[in-house]
Amino acid sequence: MKKEKKVVYGIEITKPWSQAMYDHNDEVAEVVRFEVKELLDAAVNNFLADFDLTEDALTLAWEDDATPELKNIQTAVTCYGFGSGYTVERVLDKVEQELEDAPLYRLKDIAEELGLHLEKGFVGFS
Repeated sequence: MKKEKKVVYGIEITKPWSQAMYDHNDEVAEVVRFEVKELLDAAVNNFLADFDLTEDALTLAWEDDATPELKNIQTAVTCYGFGSGYTVERVLDKVEQELEDAPLYRLKDIAEELGLHLEKGFVGFS
């Protein structure tokens, strides 16, 4: 008996992945990166507002001064925490770099961990 073809978002799911699957996932990846950056920017703005919008706040210690909102986003993106010796600015730079470099499977996990509501999700992952 032949296995029924699975179609998600109008794309036939194949192994190995088809070009259509890669193209779709690349589009979703752009959306996820954009949404996470929006969340991060809002969290940074809230953090800076607590310090009267001064850029000096970025030189504060991450471990002691970062908000739970910032730490939640950072943990979702990097999968690990930062201890003493890291400034807010240094950790934010690391988060942004990891977000840019994240492979598709990590972006899927990040979207789930942050509860992003995407119009279309990734395809081809079990």
